[in-house]
Amino acid sequence: MNLILIFLGGGLGALSRFGVSSGIQSLVENTRLQRFPLGILACNLTGCFLIGLIFGWIASRNGEQSSWFHPLVITGFLGAFTTFSAFALDTQKLFESSPALAIVNIAASVAGSLLAIWLGFKCLG
Repeated sequence: MNLILIFLGGGLGALSRFGVSSGIQSLVENTRLQRFPLGILACNLTGCFLIGLIFGWIASRNGEQSSWFHPLVITGFLGAFTTFSAFALDTQKLFESSPALAIVNIAASVAGSLLAIWLGFKCLG
């Protein structure tokens, strides 16, 4: 049953990542930010915030959660919504054209993701 839940959550997460990332990138088209992978950064930060929020919620309930919740939402949806491989590819492409922007992307993604998890967790505490 867990495999089906992960499959469903992963499909929804991947579609959501595509929509959010594409939408954000189209908003910054023809701006100074068009070369920066803002869409994937937004997905990764949002996903980290949500996982922090969810784990904070679970902790506030003394660890109680439904058996379907973790495979569907955490592993499936958020695992597919946030994507390290897309981050790595975008960063590699940035290194080729602008090492400085690549370093900004690494710093914003890593520090921002850690901050987003912490903020999500603290929202309920």
